[in-house]
Amino acid sequence: MANFQDKKATLFRLKWVEWIFVNLPFVCYLVLLGVIYISNAHASEKAVRKTEVLKQEVKDIRWRALNLKQEVMQGSIQSQIEEKVKDSGLKPSTTPPYRIVADKVD
Repeated sequence: MANFQDKKATLFRLKWVEWIFVNLPFVCYLVLLGVIYISNAHASEKAVRKTEVLKQEVKDIRWRALNLKQEVMQGSIQSQIEEKVKDSGLKPSTTPPYRIVADKVD
C-alpha cells in the first residue's frame, strides 16, 4: 500500500514539474508582469513623494516672497525712510515740488 502511495506521489510530482516546464513561457510572462507592476508602483510612489516635497518648497518660497514684499512695503513708508537717513543729515523737504509745464509745439 505504501509503495502505491509513493508511486502516486511521484507521478503527481512528475506531472506538476512537467506542467511547469510546458507552461514555462507563460510563467515567465507572469513573473515579468509582476516585476513591471512592482517597478511601476515604486516609480509612482517616488513621483508622489517628489511632488509633495516640491509643493512644500513652493509653499516656503511663496511665504518668503510675501515676507520680503511686506518688509519692502514697510521700509518704503516715509517715516521709515526718515529714520534710515536721519544719520546722514538729510531732512524732508518743506516746500512742495514745482510743476513744469511744457508748451505744445505744432
